[in-house]
Parts: sequence; C-alpha cells; structure tokens
Amino acid sequence: MKIKLLIIDDESLIRKSLSAGLRDAGYEVSAADSKAEGLHLMEVFRPHIVLTDMRLGKDNGIDLIPELKAIDSDAEIIVMTAFSDIESAVSAIKLGAFDYINKPFDLDHIKLIIHRAFECIKLTTRLLVLEKHSELYMKNMIGSSPVMREVYKKIEKVAHVDNVTVLIRGETGTGKELVAEAIHKNSIRKDELLLRINCSAIPKALVESELFGFEKNAFTGATSKKKGLFEIADGGVVFLDEFGELPLETQSKLLRFLEERRFRRVGGLEDIEVDIRIVAATHKNLEEAVKKGEFREDLYYRINIFPITLPPLRKRGDDILLLADFYLKKFCQNAQKDISGLSIKVKEQLLKYPWPGNIRELRNVIERLVILADTDVIEASYLPPEIQFYTDKVATISTDISDQYAEKEIGNLNQELDQVEKHLITKALDKNSWNQTKTAEILGITRFSLKRKMEKHGF
Repeated sequence: MKIKLLIIDDESLIRKSLSAGLRDAGYEVSAADSKAEGLHLMEVFRPHIVLTDMRLGKDNGIDLIPELKAIDSDAEIIVMTAFSDIESAVSAIKLGAFDYINKPFDLDHIKLIIHRAFECIKLTTRLLVLEKHSELYMKNMIGSSPVMREVYKKIEKVAHVDNVTVLIRGETGTGKELVAEAIHKNSIRKDELLLRINCSAIPKALVESELFGFEKNAFTGATSKKKGLFEIADGGVVFLDEFGELPLETQSKLLRFLEERRFRRVGGLEDIEVDIRIVAATHKNLEEAVKKGEFREDLYYRINIFPITLPPLRKRGDDILLLADFYLKKFCQNAQKDISGLSIKVKEQLLKYPWPGNIRELRNVIERLVILADTDVIEASYLPPEIQFYTDKVATISTDISDQYAEKEIGNLNQELDQVEKHLITKALDKNSWNQTKTAEILGITRFSLKRKMEKHGF
C-alpha cells in the first residue's frame, strides 16, 4: 500500500522541494499553500499523514490540527516550524499532533518520522480489528484426502495472484474461514490485515454503512463521520463470510467497488479509493438465488472469478480420523486428561456417520467425549446416540435385497441385476420421500444418473 502524504506550507520553495524529495522516496504526495486548500485536500485526497507548517500566512498551523482531525481522526499530523519553542510543541502534542520538527530539517529525519507515524497508524488499526475479532479460532488446515489436496493446490495458485477475487463455497462448518486465512498468509498481503466480516450477523439496514462508512448527518443518529470496514482494511484482505446474505442494495454498491475499486460513504459525495483484496464465502446456492431474484446475476459472475469448493466432511474419508485425533489431543490438553485414543468401534462409527454439521460438529463431539470419558481409550458407549446407533442406509437396503433374493432361483444375470437395481432405487426413493438429490447421494451416484435409471425402469 502506498503511503499518502499531505504537505501544507505557504513557502513555495519548501513546499515544492519537500514534495519532490518525498515523491522520490516512494510516497504519494499532495500539497497545499493555505489552510483552506489544506482542508479541501484533506477531504478529497484522504492522506495517511499530514505535514503542516506552524504558520500559514495569517493562520496558525496548530489551530489547524483539530480541524484536520475532525475530517479524519486516524490521520497522523506532523507540525513543522522555524520558530521552535517548548510551549508550541506541548500545544501541538496536546491537540493530537504525532510529532514536532524544526526548520531547516533533514529529509532522512522526516522520512524516519513518517515511517514511525505510519507504523502507529497500522498498530491502531490492528488493535481495532483485534477488538472486533478477538474470539476467532485460528488453526492450520488438516487433511490429506485427494479432494483436500486439490483445495490446497488451488489455494497455492490463487494466493500469489494478488487482487483476484476468490469465492469459497461449501456447506456450513467445512472450514471456509481457514481457506481465507491460508490465502492471506500465502499472499503478498500477509503482513497486512485480514478483516473478517460475517454479512449475516450485521442487520440488513446497517450493512452498507458498516462496510462503506457514513458521513456526518447522513441519517438520523449519524452525529459524526465513521470509516467503514473497507477503509479500515486498506492494504489488506477482506473476508466476506455468508456473502450470499448481502441485501440487493448493498450488492449493487459492492459490484461497483469490484469494478472500479472505489466507493462512497453513505451520504458522501466524494469517491474513496482503497486497495483491498476480497475473499467471499457462502454455503448458499447462488445459482438458485440468481434465478429467484435474491442475488444479482452480474455480481455473481464478477465474484465467481476463482471459485474454491470445500468438500463436506462425509466426502473426506480418513480425514475424519485425522481431525478427530487433532481435536482429541487439543481437548485432552485443555482438560488435563491422559487419553490414548479412540476405540476401533468409535472410529468405525465416526467414518460411517454423515456429519451434517461437518468439522464444527466433529469438533463438538470430540470435546464432549473428552469431558465424559474416564477410561484410557474412548469407547462407543460415550458417543451421542445419533452417532453410536447410526446405520448406513445403503447397507441396510442392500441387506434387505439380499434377504429377498436369497431363496430365489438363479436366472439371467442382466435381468436379475435390473430387478435388484429397480428395487434398490425404489427403496431409497421411499426412504427419502422421493427427494432425488438425497436419494442419489445415498446411492453414491449423480442426480443425472439417477434420473436416467428412473426413466429406464419406468418411474
């Protein structure tokens, strides 16, 4: 992120030479020769740091500090003067100035103070985000199944391509936030903020003002200007969780931001440009939402540049046991218990159970087992009933068919297989109230394959 500096000085030579020197040092610089122009540029240029002279013609630079802070309280102000005295220095600091330097000054010394001021801004912003998100659980991703190895490859590829919008899809509890964190940690923005925003947790009437901020008097109760979360995250990554829940009005404004990388605060007239990367996540079927008019089609195509789909836990095979072992060690350490592992029967049931709540559900189950267990090895009797007594529906149906055909005389193989297939499909459809999606999932085939087989058997 390029640091933006505003220089306010009525001496033309100093203003121009200082601007040139700081531009050569890599800063983005704007300059004003009066208090009025300085306040105007403060509004439209939005600098991170202001360097203002102590005397601006008839105006006093120290008196300018509160007015600059009123426009942007997060900006740091450095006062410059050729009339050095302790009283002025104390006054400037009391009013909110970051530092106080004397003319003539050394450019390297100024760059050092600017660096310190910007580090202070970053620290303040980080503290603000930590206050908002201190309860977040952060751990590395765990799993070695083929489907997860594909996810890792995609993360590695897209993390290094900055500014590409990523859409993470998957059921609730599959670890979408961990993917966003992995993208952030492996990108060039790893030292900047990762700001997590749960779109469904913000009241719909407040989403726009939370994301983009608002100006004073923009609406009833807006007694002062407020920066939005996008401004706070400038230079970093914004993770929009439950992205599919955004109101249509906010979707429109977000689309404009993704296209132009600029937005306006609620009630604002000036465009604000920020440099952030967007990573969005949703468990919602966006294609269906588009058809129903609940999600903008143009935003869907704009956000869906690089999709990463997280598999549900039931599709990850032995990853279930890897995760169970990880959480077992974690919660044993927390509870100060010495449990060596899970019994074979527990492992069998964990692998068999479909985990509708995914990793979050598994984590909660293991935590409960650790609390309840008073043996060296956790036995199946400690499992919740829905897991302990779970039976595989396909296995149950297959057993039923085996019993039915056990005494039947052997006939043509193809005909017999067709009969078995028809009976199996009928049984599965009945158990799922003829829901084709659920039936196909239980039978281990695609919905398209199920439809073809249903047509074949005259359903």
